[in-house]
Amino acid sequence: MYEENIRLDGLLLSPDAQVLDVVNQIVDTFAIKVEVCGEVGPALDAVAHRHLDALIVDWHRAYAPTRVVFAARSSSPNCNSTIVALVDRGSETHALLSGVNFLIHKPLDLQHAERCLRAAYGTMLQQRRRAARVTVDLPVAVRVIGGDQIEAKIIDISIGGLALRCSESLPVNRNVSAAFALPGTKTSICLCGTVVNADGKGRAGIRFSFMSEEDRDLLHEWLANELAKLDNAEFPAGVALDRVNQTIS
Repeated sequence: MYEENIRLDGLLLSPDAQVLDVVNQIVDTFAIKVEVCGEVGPALDAVAHRHLDALIVDWHRAYAPTRVVFAARSSSPNCNSTIVALVDRGSETHALLSGVNFLIHKPLDLQHAERCLRAAYGTMLQQRRRAARVTVDLPVAVRVIGGDQIEAKIIDISIGGLALRCSESLPVNRNVSAAFALPGTKTSICLCGTVVNADGKGRAGIRFSFMSEEDRDLLHEWLANELAKLDNAEFPAGVALDRVNQTIS
C-alpha cells in the first residue's frame, strides 16, 4: 500500500471528532504521521516554519481555510506541498482556486476518503523526494561570482540546493560556485547556484542553477541511500496521528 522506507509528515486542521476519527484510520494505512491543529494559529505557525508532505484542511469558514492554504503556498517549506481539502458540496471550486490539490467530500466516508488519499499519495512521494534534505557537516569554499571566496560548511543538502553556515554573510541573489566531496565518496561535485536566502548571521540557502548530469546522478544516488538509512533507523513503524495542539473528545 505504501513505501515502507518512506515516512511522511502531515498536518490536519480540524476540531471535528468525526473527521479526526476517519483521518486517523487512513493515515495509519499510508504511514503518514499527522499533527492535529484544532485552531488556526498553530496551523499558520506550522505551515510557515515546517515542511509538510501533506496539509489536510477542513474547509469550513470558521477554520479560515483560505488563509491557511495561502500561508502554505507563500512559504518556502510548503509552496509545493500536497494540500487536501475536506469539503461540503458547493465548496469545491473555492477550494481548488485557493491552491488545493485534492478534494475529499464530507461527511467523510472511510472507503471514499481512503481512495482519494491514495490518489494524493503518489504526489506526496514525488514532492518528498524533491524536497528531502540530509544533514551534513562538510567544509566547502564558496566563491561569489565576481567577488571573494568565503569559507563555509554545508549543513544540509537536497537534490535542488543546500544550506550553509558561512564565515561571513552571503549577499542574497548573488551567483556562487562551489565544489565538495560527499561523505563516503572521493568524487568532487562541482556546482553553480544562487543565494536565495540569508539571515545576515552567516546562514544561507543556495539553489542549484547548474550541475553536470554525472554529478547530479551521484548526488541523487547518495541522497536516496542516506534517506533510506534515516527512515529505517528512526521510523521502523512510524505510523501514528498525534494530538498535539488540541485534545478532541
